[in-house]
Amino acid sequence: MTSDKENRIPDILLDQLSEWSCGGFMLFNFDEDGNPQVYSKAEDEMNAMSLQYFVSHWSNAMETMNSDSFMNNLNMVFKKHPNEDDEEEEGFQENE
Repeated sequence: MTSDKENRIPDILLDQLSEWSCGGFMLFNFDEDGNPQVYSKAEDEMNAMSLQYFVSHWSNAMETMNSDSFMNNLNMVFKKHPNEDDEEEEGFQENE
């Protein structure tokens, strides 16, 4: 079994990411076993709150987009053909 330290992204890489992030970052990934991991670093509370706000709204937007896509796919599956209403069912007459 490997230790948590071996499953982590190297600190030197996270430090480099922090240098290039201009205030902070949040990194979401999966470890070798498929478990979610989160790495975050912020220069101050304002940047930390801004990142939290952004992640929350990004997550809501992705959920809405996925929901809309799912509904569109369902609508396409159950969509009637244009002439379907005009055709009578075989063996059925309205006067019977």
